[in-house]
Amino acid sequence: MLAKEVLISTVNVVFSVAGGLALFLYGLRVLSEALKKAAGEQMRVLLERLTGKAWRGALVGAATAGILQSSSMTMVLLIGLLNAGVLTLSQGIGVMLGGEIGTTLTAQLIAVKIGLYYLPIIAVGALLWTLFPTRRVGDVGKVFLGSGIVFLGMSILTSGVAGVANSPTVLNLLASCGTNVWLGAVVGAAVTAFIHSSAATTAMVIAMGSAGLLTLPAAIALVLGANVGTTFTGLIASMGSCRASRQLSLTQILVNVVGAVAALPLVPLFARFIATTSPSLPRQIANAHSVFNVASTLAFLPLVGVLVWAVQRIVPGKDRRADTAPRFLGRELLRTPSIAVQQAKSELLRMGRLTEEMLEICEDGILRGRSSTLAAVAEKEEEVDALRRAIDDFLSRIDASELPAKEARRWHVLQHAAGDIERVGDHAVNIAERAEAQRREGFTFSAAGEAELADMLGKARRLYHLALEALETEDRAPVEEALRLEKEVDRLETLYKEHHIARLEEGACNPTAGILFVEVLRNLERIGDHAVNVAGDVVHIESTRATSGGS
Repeated sequence: MLAKEVLISTVNVVFSVAGGLALFLYGLRVLSEALKKAAGEQMRVLLERLTGKAWRGALVGAATAGILQSSSMTMVLLIGLLNAGVLTLSQGIGVMLGGEIGTTLTAQLIAVKIGLYYLPIIAVGALLWTLFPTRRVGDVGKVFLGSGIVFLGMSILTSGVAGVANSPTVLNLLASCGTNVWLGAVVGAAVTAFIHSSAATTAMVIAMGSAGLLTLPAAIALVLGANVGTTFTGLIASMGSCRASRQLSLTQILVNVVGAVAALPLVPLFARFIATTSPSLPRQIANAHSVFNVASTLAFLPLVGVLVWAVQRIVPGKDRRADTAPRFLGRELLRTPSIAVQQAKSELLRMGRLTEEMLEICEDGILRGRSSTLAAVAEKEEEVDALRRAIDDFLSRIDASELPAKEARRWHVLQHAAGDIERVGDHAVNIAERAEAQRREGFTFSAAGEAELADMLGKARRLYHLALEALETEDRAPVEEALRLEKEVDRLETLYKEHHIARLEEGACNPTAGILFVEVLRNLERIGDHAVNVAGDVVHIESTRATSGGS
């Protein structure tokens, strides 16, 4: 009978700990997603304005980790941005160091004594989210809902770990973590590496502290180990990434390992200091986490240049990137949809600049008879087609339901614009083929015809440039100019065709050249149509609802 009771007690402890931890992680995910949706645009602006100063990067990192509720997720995001070439290694290190501070917000949050208040918090959050699912109020509701579930998970977790007091083996291990802080650090690192969340490890440590199972020195040792274990996620994410990403992952490992090794001998002294900050052990554990991470960041910030020098020698070499490979896209970025949309926009603009170069090559081929026109344009078309596939795939993987309204409209516009930009490249290939035929047959256009082609080419290129400018700046001025110019391009196509017919009747034009002349005009007019589609779609980003763009 006693054995049966022990078994039931053990099962209850296991289920309570597992269920409480699962609820905690789920609540943290809901909270993180709500914060990202509410503040994703601000995160993007912060990263765009990031400068080379390490302390500014640290502030951005602290804000980002605070929003994401995870230093590991911040590292994954940084690796994606380094792969995209948006950040330098020194900037990435600054943000990473700041992320160590931002992630302590989670520990401070879960140390709060909420008691039974988590139930009304969940109720209020669920109500707001249900009534206003597509508005900012709904996002606030999800923040409440996620917070309430976090507290509910902590409550269940705390009651579950209290049952551990019946296990002499576990109690002896926890006691050993207090007397042998190195063992405590190893246990904390191993648990964190296994569950991929230092926040969850810290939550369990605080829960055990609440249940009276841990001393403060043991808790500090476990938290220091969790700081080391969290680097495992960044290490995995950096595998197969660019050299700078691997260097950043190594920097995080060095910083956290060196910090823990330096602090572990001082744990007894550190614990006595932390004990003066609060009479509550859970709050002391959270404070220890915050004080250590802030101190570590402040210690390493002046050494960013030294860290860059060191890791560049440990991981030497140069990155090689195929021209057809995306520069701004990465699966890691999909965890932060708002930033993923901005990176997709950057990649689409790069694709647009390539097609703009194709049009410039076409102009040289038609007007100046360059022999390499078709080959040069065809080579760039391969890049454009590869980027279109990559962008389409990336955009399709972004969860639009997690985007703020404006970002959702931007995502919608990018999907339409990608098709129009690719079609501009196709028309450039058509023009390049006409230029090659002209060169091969050896005929020339009349002086009047060549002047008209030059005029149309210039206006079509200008129109397309305005479309890309509108896409980049999201300003109405280039959109309005593009709309006016598109009408002019349509008018000139009709006018120049009439002039061509007149020249044919007068015998002033080679009939074969005339056919090519008309085909080039038609392709330029179609380029104008696609350009104005892109420009027109941009207007909808600032509108109250997403609107489909042109085909």
